[in-house]
Amino acid sequence: MRLSRLLALLCLLIVLLIPFLSGFSDGPLPQLTGGFQEETCHSCHNSFPLNEGRTQGGMFFLSGVPAHYQGGESYSITVVIGQPGQRRWGFELSVRSADSGDQAGRLESVDDRTQLKEAEGIQYIQHNASGTQEGVLNGPVEFHFTWIAPDSSAGLLFFNAAGNAADGSGDSAGDYIYTAGAFSSASGGDVAPLSQAEPEREPKLRLNTTSRFMHLPAPVDLKRGDTETHIEHRFLEPIVQAGLGRAFGIDSGANINLGLNHALTDDLTAGVARTRFGQIVVFTGTYEIKTDRESPWQMSFLGGVEGEENFQNHYSTFLQLPTFFDYKRLRTHLVPTMIFNSRKDEDLAFRPNPINPESNNTFSLGLGADLALHPRVSLTGEYVPRLAGFGGFGNERSTLSWGVKLRTRGHVFTILLTNTRDFTPARYGVNSETTDFALGFDLYRKSWQ
Repeated sequence: MRLSRLLALLCLLIVLLIPFLSGFSDGPLPQLTGGFQEETCHSCHNSFPLNEGRTQGGMFFLSGVPAHYQGGESYSITVVIGQPGQRRWGFELSVRSADSGDQAGRLESVDDRTQLKEAEGIQYIQHNASGTQEGVLNGPVEFHFTWIAPDSSAGLLFFNAAGNAADGSGDSAGDYIYTAGAFSSASGGDVAPLSQAEPEREPKLRLNTTSRFMHLPAPVDLKRGDTETHIEHRFLEPIVQAGLGRAFGIDSGANINLGLNHALTDDLTAGVARTRFGQIVVFTGTYEIKTDRESPWQMSFLGGVEGEENFQNHYSTFLQLPTFFDYKRLRTHLVPTMIFNSRKDEDLAFRPNPINPESNNTFSLGLGADLALHPRVSLTGEYVPRLAGFGGFGNERSTLSWGVKLRTRGHVFTILLTNTRDFTPARYGVNSETTDFALGFDLYRKSWQ
């Protein structure tokens, strides 16, 4: 009996949780418009900062809101939402008096894509299950409804709306949340320009940006309180030598790098990372020189120090100037790197064939290219030749890597082939020490304040 009761209780719990687990595809809770101190859908769908989608080719705006309303008149209102790469859509809107916060006029559905809910005397119009238009890629998607204006004594009115450009996964991850608003005052009958309307721009061609290209740094664009975490693997066994029998090297060991970047201000980011081999700890600081997302080029200045065996052995300092330039689907990277104290004197005593051993510094130039096949998929390549200074030991070999970069569920994943198993400038910028290519991967995740 106890078991049957427990099973019945679990079944009931699952039934009650279904609307929450499905991400409110049949319509959100009321009081989530962002107006009058209300929250928005971002309280749960928080993979990206609120309105982040606007910087990536997305849009969310209201159309048809009159600059001046006449009591009893009906107005056709449209909500428009779109986002490159997304495939499910939703919104919620209310109309309230600016002074009292009371309901202003009356909202009415005009088709089977919207519904009305009410909370504390306020009407909320929102999408329903069919209104999400699941599978409509990129958008824009429109929601239509009617607003019947109140008497002119209501005064100034606020339209507040929140929108969700979802990835269709059925959970709250990977969705972009928007807010938009408009206002209308009594008298007259002119229609206002679109409030907070986004111009129809070319969708952003690349959504999978991170603070590191593959080994080279890229311009950081984090706002105060944002954090980026990353994990990187470089498998040891060459892909050709391993073959299919050993999963092209995946069965072998790997050098691993773990790290994070945290934005102290809108322009200054601090980072720390640790590499498995050599127990190398790296501390970095990055200043954003130019990271305007609408600009075709961006640049940061990065300084850091890395120390072997947790700074108990050799250490090196370095300066880098990561820069990229966009031309349509092609992004080119240029990263001059100056490494100080790159020569480990103890190695000179027993390692043969040092390259330019009289120098204790190294200058290298990182070059990279990224070709966007889709906003979430791109082909990447990276080349880091040493131009001057100490060059390591044995034969000189520049670091060379190429791979595929993917963005999914808020993560950026890169799978690559590379001839280096190292992650730090004093290693990959001096000499790769091998011509054998092995598999590797990088995984990045950003979280926002």
